[in-house]
Amino acid sequence: MTRIALLSTSDTDLLSARASQADYALANPTRTDEDALDALMRDADIVIVRLLGTPDDLPPALRTARERRIPIVVLGGELTPNAALMERSTAPAGAVAEAHRYLVEGGADNLRNLHAFCSSTLLLTDAEFEAPQHLPSWGVLERPEPAAPQNDPSANERPRVGILFYRAQFVAGNDTYVHALADAVDAAGGLGTPVYVSSLREADAD
Repeated sequence: MTRIALLSTSDTDLLSARASQADYALANPTRTDEDALDALMRDADIVIVRLLGTPDDLPPALRTARERRIPIVVLGGELTPNAALMERSTAPAGAVAEAHRYLVEGGADNLRNLHAFCSSTLLLTDAEFEAPQHLPSWGVLERPEPAAPQNDPSANERPRVGILFYRAQFVAGNDTYVHALADAVDAAGGLGTPVYVSSLREADAD
């Protein structure tokens, strides 16, 4: 079984990887000491690092993986590829670019297929995988309509309250708190409507 060490400064990457049930060893390099990171590098067959920053921000423990000459995939944390970080990879450029696509789309299914893709492509195993699955950049979180209070003539005129949250939280399945907030809006007499978005800076939507 291929063991992939996934080091990411995005907790939603780690949540999605955990939900995928693939054989990942997970860590946020900004919250993990060097000894623990070094141990991950020694046990891994492949290392994937994804972070917001520059090559200078890469964890020093990465040298352990380089000394072992195992495939290393280094990626930026933004939607667009970070060439400066990708150049620090030892894996082929095409595989690095495809790995970025899996992580940008996110979610448990894409992280499961990323594991199989890296295993098959970089270690030549017989793991089967699917291409990255495109997920909408925005959408409305499905939830039941609140029951209309009896004898309330304004029940059908409840103010609709939009609740924006990040798409990364949605695809990682980390939306319990959003449901709780929407329920509180409902209880106060409104109609909570959670909408996930990939970025508030985007001018266009799918």
